Amino acid sequence: MSNTIKIGGVPEHFNLPILLAIERGEFSAHEIDLQWSYYPGGTGSMTKALADGELDMAILLTEGFVSAVNSGLSAKIVKVYIESPLVWGIYTGAKSKTVSIYDTTPKKYAISRFGSGSHLMAMIHAEQRGERLEENDFVVINSLEGAIESLAKNETQVFYWEKFMTKKYSDSGEVMLIGEFSAPWSSFLIVATDKSLAEKKDAIHQILEIINEASVKFKTDKAAPFELKKRFSLSTKDTARWVGATVWNTDFTIRRKGLENAIEALSKINSKPVDLDIRHLCEGTTKLK
Repeated sequence: MSNTIKIGGVPEHFNLPILLAIERGEFSAHEIDLQWSYYPGGTGSMTKALADGELDMAILLTEGFVSAVNSGLSAKIVKVYIESPLVWGIYTGAKSKTVSIYDTTPKKYAISRFGSGSHLMAMIHAEQRGERLEENDFVVINSLEGAIESLAKNETQVFYWEKFMTKKYSDSGEVMLIGEFSAPWSSFLIVATDKSLAEKKDAIHQILEIINEASVKFKTDKAAPFELKKRFSLSTKDTARWVGATVWNTDFTIRRKGLENAIEALSKINSKPVDLDIRHLCEGTTKLK
């Protein structure tokens, strides 16, 4: 292949349209070797991989990307991937005495890593409740499975994660759902490092066009729910609910207000001022609206 691009994403249902396009040979048909890697550690581990040059592109949570750029990551938004906000489930252990996120007793928060969505969402939600979380309130558990184990042992009492990926654990009684939270911005962005854009811009743009087509195909494909069920252990009802509620972005528009909301929320929880020019977050072919 003349163009090799390394891209990362979480091992979750959101990324199935891209995986199916890889399996159908839609990237290789354009002489693009799109090498996919799963990152169970989420956005925090992918921003590090981008900074270290291990990835050219990644599918990141909006708040995690903004936070990473504020801390020095050299990358740009090349496309919004999932337009709809992420629904975060808030969980505690099955035997935990914590029954509400508004419970004022001391709690430890499980996070995949610092800078991840599970970390930033916990802080943003706490700020909205009038609370302030400090570094020692968090315990790094690396992955969803690590969080389930930590909650079961009562090492931690609260965990934020995407609702449908954790639903099987609450359905089985391993954890308890004690709340939900959604932030007012698009959930997932596709980003590329400045270095990759300088060296592989045409290939990256071709990848994005294919992803747009794959997202449209997935949303309208009657077989898509069966693939979701098979690969991610979702029930028929949950699959239908998730597909119906999820909006893929299929062009190159970016909502300015969503990015402004993310910057404002991060400014309230960050010890380092978040002073970013939205236009400088976005690659030139994107369109702010």
